[in-house]
Formats: sequence, structure tokens, C-alpha cells
Amino acid sequence: MEVPGKLGHEDSTLLCLPCDRDGLKETVYGFCQDCQEHLCETCFKHHRRARPLRNHVLIDKESMPKTPAIAPTTSDDTAGHCEKHLDKPLEFYCRDHKLVACYVCVTLEHKQCDVDYIPDVSGNMSEEMTDILEQMESLITKCKSDVEYVSKAAQNLDLSHAKVVEDIKVFRKEINECLDRMETQILKETDTTVKNAKCKQETVLNACLEITEELECSHSLLIALREENKQNKLFIEMKNAEKRLSILTDKEVQVSDANETIKCIQFTRNTSLLDRLKNENEFGKLLTCVQPSSDKTLNLQYDDTLNVKYKSDKKECNITGIAMIAPMKIIVADNYNNSIKMIDVETKSVITETILSSQPNDVITIPGNKLAVTLTNEKCIQLLSHTEAELSLDRRIAVGEYCNGVAYCQNKYVVSCWASKKIIIINHEGDILNDRGSLARFYGPVRVSVSNDEKFLYISDTDSENNGKVVQIDWEGNVKSISNDSECKVPFGLQMLEDDTALVCYGDSNTILRLSSSLK
Repeated sequence: MEVPGKLGHEDSTLLCLPCDRDGLKETVYGFCQDCQEHLCETCFKHHRRARPLRNHVLIDKESMPKTPAIAPTTSDDTAGHCEKHLDKPLEFYCRDHKLVACYVCVTLEHKQCDVDYIPDVSGNMSEEMTDILEQMESLITKCKSDVEYVSKAAQNLDLSHAKVVEDIKVFRKEINECLDRMETQILKETDTTVKNAKCKQETVLNACLEITEELECSHSLLIALREENKQNKLFIEMKNAEKRLSILTDKEVQVSDANETIKCIQFTRNTSLLDRLKNENEFGKLLTCVQPSSDKTLNLQYDDTLNVKYKSDKKECNITGIAMIAPMKIIVADNYNNSIKMIDVETKSVITETILSSQPNDVITIPGNKLAVTLTNEKCIQLLSHTEAELSLDRRIAVGEYCNGVAYCQNKYVVSCWASKKIIIINHEGDILNDRGSLARFYGPVRVSVSNDEKFLYISDTDSENNGKVVQIDWEGNVKSISNDSECKVPFGLQMLEDDTALVCYGDSNTILRLSSSLK
């Protein structure tokens, strides 16, 4: 027999599920058919107030199921509690605002929103979960790539910083040398002027002393003869003195006129030089280079054409090497005209050139404001010095092989030898440090470059039969990677970028390809 107001035996295990999640044990009053949850009287009466629950079907105590439809939430599967209502669990997801919320938040703030009850939708998220995991993995990979890229950029920044500091010091040294030269010149001119003036003064002084001494003797003699009343001797000496006086007078005029003396020198400043320095607000310009990361597209677009023709050229130009010595200054090797030319990018014209003893092949910049040029037929490297507007020949380094391309690293020259199909590493004296390559390894090395971390050499390799590849080797000559492109077979020009990707110019297809550090 049931006691009024008490649950029957089969109802004794039923509890209000929302309250049970909050740790409360409340008597069951009804049941939500949509949520499949038993509810206490308070939850039952407020259940359909929220918009998402407005159409839920509620069943009274007499008609409700007498057994739990959903097992109480286990402690290890709770999503936590609401930040605004600390005692309320997070049970709902608002699709409009893309956030989870408790019952109170849904009732007060999301009445008009599209809301899901989490237990109803949590079992159907496998595809969404897979997509989110893939996005996470992709972002993790991208972040790791960014970290690697930024690390390399930081290393390059340190290297470029050291180079900028060195360039500034070199530039200051050049300015000091110019000022020292001008100072030496004006001091030398000062010394010469004073010396010449004193020499003339000495000449006049000696001549006048001689004239004075002779005249004083003659004057004394005449006075003495007059006082002694020796008229005959006086007459003779007077006539002799008259003749010498005329001669000495002419001599004084001649010496004085020919040795016009300088009594004072003054220094007049070159005010235009000082004004130029005062009016200059910059010692130079600092340019920043932003290099796209290797997974981003590098868009190359035609920009402009530079004139490489010079007034002394006797043949058409054939540019086989190019290097940049400043943001607006380019050096080119003109193979047909046996010359190295300096081009101003702003004026798009050749500033100056230096004629070489034979045809140049490749040209690179090396420390100390110098250039290294391969003279293939003479089996040597010609060094040149450069300023902002001048080129001058320096010494030569013997290679001993027909040399084509050249790179510089750690005080060593890496030379590609097409004819002998090898790579040679030499020092400044021309001593061979390493002989890399064999007939089996290379078709014919054309150009060579060094990775930014200086661990690897990259070689564009091609022969007269249009067989070609780009090869990556270490300093011991071990092959690390080889490019493989069926459409581009004749690599020639090779330029490493800051992220260790490479731009390669293919002569057979008139194409520039960007290759990864592993030559993909």
C-alpha cells in the first residue's frame, strides 16, 4: 500500500537529473520526452521557458517512465561549470554564438538562439572531430615551419647585422681615407709653398748681403781717400765704384724681381665640402629585405630593363655573370666585350667599366669591397676592387683548370670547372684544398652557390647534350639531393635566397624555377 506523498518502491531510485548533476537529490515530479530526463517540480515547471526547450514534450508523474531513461552523468564526463553561474553545469551549445552555456545562461541570454542540448549532440561529432584534429595538426605543422623559418631569419639577421656594421665601418674608413688624402695634399702643398718661398728669400738675402758688403767696402775706401786728400787715387776709385754701383744696382733689381717673396700664407676652407656634410642628415640608408617563407608563393614579375651597352663596346653584349654591390648598383660580366661593368639601377645606365685581359665568365662579391671574376681561358680568378663609382684591377689567383662559376665562403673559393667536370676548392693563394667531383658525378658544373648556413654546395650541372640537373653536396663531396624535373633539363644561373630555397634559370625552357633546399 502506497503512502500518500511518498514514492512507490519502483520510483524510489528516480531522481531529478538536472539537480543530480548539481549534487542535489530532488524528488521526481515529471519527465521530458525530448531530453529523456526525469525532472523535479521546479525543473519541470521551468523546463520549457527557454526557447530551445519550448517545444519539448513533458509527461506528468503518473504517465512518466518508472525507470531512469538516461544514466546520471559520470564525474569524469562532466564539461565543467559555468563561469557566470558557478553552481550550474555546462549543458548547452549555442550555434549562433559558438559557445557552451549553462541552463541559466540559455534562459536569460540565448532565448532567440539556435541551441543544442549537449547530451543530444555529443555522440554525433566524429566528422567534426576529425576535421578539427586535421586543422590542429595542420596548424601545428605550420607553426613548426614558422619557428624554423624565424630561427633561420634570426640567424640571417645576425649575419646581416654584422655585415652592416662592417660596411658602415668600411664606408667611414673610405671617407676618412678621402679626407686624409685631401689633408695630406694641402699639407704637402703648404710645405712646398713655404719651402719655395724661403728658398727665394734666401737667394735675395744672400745677394743683398754680398752687394751690401761690397758697397760698404767701396764707400769706406772713398771716404778715407777723400780725408787723406789723395785726389788721383780718389778719382780712380770713384770711377771704379761708379761702374760697380751700376752693375750692383742692376743685380739687386734682377734678384728682387726674379725672387718675389711670400711673406704670409693663409688657409681657405672648402666650405662647400663642410656645408655638404652639415646638410647631409644620413650617413647612409638601411634597407630591409623581407623574404617570403618557403611554403608561400614567390611571385616574379617583369619590372624593367637595364641598358648594359657602353660607349667603348665593340661587340654586342653577352652578360654571363651578375652581382649586386649596393641596392642601386649592379656589376655585370660582359663576355663578348672582355669587360666588367658597373650599372646604376636608378639611371638604368653603365657608370664605368674595366677591360679585362680575356673573356669573363662569372662574377661575385667578396669581403673588402672586392669582386672575384673567373677568366675561363686563362684558368684564373681576377680580383677587382670597387667603390661606388670606380673599378680597378687587383691581383690574380691561379686555378689551374678552365673555370666557370665561382662562390666564396670562409676565406675559400669554390670553383666549378665545366670542361673537367669537377668542383675545386682553393684558398687565396690558389692552393687546392679539395677536389670535388668526378666524371661519373657531374655532366659539367656551370654555376655554384653556398647555402646560408654554409653546410652545403649547390651546383647547376649541364652538358652539351642538354643533360642537366641541380646537385646538392656537402663539403666532403657527398651528394645529398638531386633535382628531377622532366620539363626543365638545362640549369644555368643559380641564386640562393635567404630561406635556402634556390632560384634556378633553365636555358632550355627560358624558365626560372624556385626549388626547396632539398631541390624539390
